[in-house]
Amino acid sequence: MKTRIGIVGAGFAGLALALALVRRGFAPTVIEKRSEEQLRNEGIFLTLAPNGMNALRGLGLADAALARGIETRGLVFHNERGRVLGALDYTRHVQRFAAPSVTIPRGELGAILLEAARAAGIAIRFGTAVDAVTQTSSDVLVTGSDGGGERFDILVGADGLRSRVRRLTMPDLPAPAYNGLQGSGGIVDVPDVPPTDGRMHMTFGRNAFFGYIKAPAAPVHWFNTFPQAEENRATPLTGAPLAQFLAGLHRLDPEVNRRIIAAVDPADIRVYPDFDIPSLSHWSLGRVVLIGDAAHAVTPHSGQGASMALEDALVLAAAIAAEPAPARAFERFESLRRARVEAAVRLGRQSGTPKKAQGWLSLRLRDLLLPLFVPLGQKAQERLFAYRVDQEPLSLP
Repeated sequence: MKTRIGIVGAGFAGLALALALVRRGFAPTVIEKRSEEQLRNEGIFLTLAPNGMNALRGLGLADAALARGIETRGLVFHNERGRVLGALDYTRHVQRFAAPSVTIPRGELGAILLEAARAAGIAIRFGTAVDAVTQTSSDVLVTGSDGGGERFDILVGADGLRSRVRRLTMPDLPAPAYNGLQGSGGIVDVPDVPPTDGRMHMTFGRNAFFGYIKAPAAPVHWFNTFPQAEENRATPLTGAPLAQFLAGLHRLDPEVNRRIIAAVDPADIRVYPDFDIPSLSHWSLGRVVLIGDAAHAVTPHSGQGASMALEDALVLAAAIAAEPAPARAFERFESLRRARVEAAVRLGRQSGTPKKAQGWLSLRLRDLLLPLFVPLGQKAQERLFAYRVDQEPLSLP
């Protein structure tokens, strides 16, 4: 009898895992609390690194992502006066890593994975939250908010940072913690902002960090990051007050940043707090395993969150196919992934630290030191980029 596999979460990790499992002869079921419409309209945008694009290549979806995204040729860092502090060159990514970096709306990437899952005949139960998980020695019973129960041989928690599966099955593990940074962003048409030739322009502003990229005859993809005390985060701004707050944050930025912020419709601004999750002592228990942000939240500052989730999916699918016992498959998966994702987490924390600088002295030190650290950051990124999970998912990166 085929192994019965349940996946909670139809995000990037969950759908990619389902697709990878189908390619290996399994027939997984995906359980998702959101509606299909919410999935397709989720979030703002992200950048897939070459390793993430190569993970999509392993699912036959890399070309679709490139067609719906912006090939990202580099990052350019400015200070609040517009002076260039450094740059990362991504123009040789295809030659070096067999894939480019691609900036793509989150909903578009979700739609690509969902369309592929539909085409593969994968069962997806939308609008169903998980109420209970009961393990026995032989299976896992998942009880949904629709009153239905289903038994699986393996249950995968791919349900994100605030994983319900993690809380129900491994309540001893630490919860995510707010790290003092908050972000917002959106996609807005600003015709008089020139295209950026595939480069993401980023400004370490006086009060906040700002980034944007624009393809020819296309809207601006923008985001920002700013320090925000926990007590202020508890009562978030929305609408016009939020737009006014953001305009104030960037009032001393280069003129192009102010122009983008001024063009934003307050109703279209998405806000997201930045959370860290401590390194978890284990990613599995019995017949349940965690992947993606449920196991190892990678902050947006690393540019690796989605790419790590996609890699997880291919590695776990290969481990399940190779190992008859769930515990052995989970052990193998974690042994292959832990060191790599922790390196991505460290990179994200290092990249986020300069965004907290606000005092005059800290700003000047940042301007002096950042040009020295940018080349080191590029080397750290390239070590992550070089991994080809599509070729050898069961080899150490």
